Amino acid sequence: MLMPYDIAGKEFIVLQETGNLINIDEDMLAENIRYIVLTNNGLVNRVFNVSALCRDYLKNIDCSQINIDNMTPSIQFAVYLQDIEFIDLQSIDAEVIVLIDESKSITGIIDDLSKIKQLIESFLDYNQDIKETLLEYEKIFENLDEEIFVSDQNGYIIRLNPAAERICGLKNSEAVGRHVTELEREGYYSSSITMPVLHQKKKVNMIQQMKSGKKVIGTAVPVFNAEGEIVRVISTSKDLEELTKLQLKLEERDNEIMRKTSEINALREEILSSVNFIYKSKEMHYIKETIAKVAGLDLTVLIQGESGVGKEVITKAIHALSARRKHPFIKINCGLIPENLIESELFGYESGAFTGATKGGKLGKIELANNGTLFLDEIGEFPLMIQVKLLEFLQDREICKVGGTKKIKINTRVIAATNRSLPEMVEEGTFRKDLYYRLNVIPLIIPPLRERREDIPVLVDFFLKKFNQKYGMNKMIEPGLIDIFYSYNWPGNVRELEHVMERAIVISESDIVKINTVENFLEIKATSKKVICTDLIPLKQAKRELEEQLVKTAYEIYKSTYKAAKVLEVDQSTIVKLLKKYK
Repeated sequence: MLMPYDIAGKEFIVLQETGNLINIDEDMLAENIRYIVLTNNGLVNRVFNVSALCRDYLKNIDCSQINIDNMTPSIQFAVYLQDIEFIDLQSIDAEVIVLIDESKSITGIIDDLSKIKQLIESFLDYNQDIKETLLEYEKIFENLDEEIFVSDQNGYIIRLNPAAERICGLKNSEAVGRHVTELEREGYYSSSITMPVLHQKKKVNMIQQMKSGKKVIGTAVPVFNAEGEIVRVISTSKDLEELTKLQLKLEERDNEIMRKTSEINALREEILSSVNFIYKSKEMHYIKETIAKVAGLDLTVLIQGESGVGKEVITKAIHALSARRKHPFIKINCGLIPENLIESELFGYESGAFTGATKGGKLGKIELANNGTLFLDEIGEFPLMIQVKLLEFLQDREICKVGGTKKIKINTRVIAATNRSLPEMVEEGTFRKDLYYRLNVIPLIIPPLRERREDIPVLVDFFLKKFNQKYGMNKMIEPGLIDIFYSYNWPGNVRELEHVMERAIVISESDIVKINTVENFLEIKATSKKVICTDLIPLKQAKRELEEQLVKTAYEIYKSTYKAAKVLEVDQSTIVKLLKKYK
């Protein structure tokens, strides 16, 4: 700790007040002496600043002839013991401070009192900060719900907070200074947690029973000094019953979250079912999970896939799961509207905008979708001129009707779909690159039905129920029909399967939809057995390649060597052998 003595100067000489300066000589003055201290009977009598004296005068006359009474007046001084603290010097009114030891010998002089004032001010500020910090810690200590015991390195209690007083039934004033084992013997707690910490020199946890009968979970940690010695042990504890209640509350909250999550999932499934989102394959499960993530966000979605894969179903699912579900869902098929009408259909028109325009004008599809969802189906069919205006709308979210000048703000979510390859169209120059990137914020690529054959049985079951209800029938399908559906390529995807099921149910004369009924109007059997030769190769090689293709295709469809063998009318062992052969 910095003391006044540490900043005191040593450039002084002490003389007895004898009436002359005979003891001052040139050697002493040459040592940069700054002060002359005159004492009388061991007490400081006067202090002179050498610089105030005429140095030349002192050098050139006989010092023994100088009478002290005729010298420059002494400067104002104060005398203090050298171990005084800075704080005690804050009200001093002197030019210099003379420090003395216990024997009254002068040990130093402090003349730059501005430094002391700065140090004192800094100390006072620091001291105030310390007081405020300690007060904050005190409040925290007093108001913590956890019980806190503080003991020294020998196990004697230094402090208890109010929570510890309550759990122990012992006031802080009654506990301070007592040993932790003493309280243990008196039954305030079943066992001391402090002593194991002092012995093991590490954190200790234990369950303790208090005098009141309550059980607590205690934790004690050692506090080390710079030398690695324990100086304090801080013990905290928490009522076990309260912790159990807290755990139950957390479990209840977790159960509530699980229940809410289950309800949300059930509601989501109900919504998906209401828009006929039927699937079983992992590919469509991924699509469903993606929909669930993006439905609540107003992001533009671009859905790509072959005709009939269910792009509109996906769009309706996104709308139904979004916050816009209570607002309009507006679909516009870009491929069905004549090019000369598509602008007015999309943006609307003002009265008299063109010959034949409806009086009073007409709202466009975009404006009708305000606050809702706009579904642009077959976006790849848009002419380039309309693509430019659509891009402007996506950028500014404003439209201007045909024949009008007023800008109309539109708040709608845009979902586009296409069965064409937009990247290829961009390369060909038939689709704008900037529009493609505007639309392709969240891309969803729907696989064709032939790549997710696991969906066929659940789709067949769905369509069977749908059309039985629609036509008031109660028909079933012949078991082998599913195998036929598995082997078919479904170029029209889910839409084709829907039409096949509807036609089969309506045409079938019995309550069982027969295989031959479907084969007759689809020629599935002929299609599935047709082999196309694209080149002439040796017959032996052709047989081997066809065999490999058949075995692999059958196993890929049925995921079972038994079923594959049944379809190919061979033994199961043959299928196993051939799969190993062509692996």
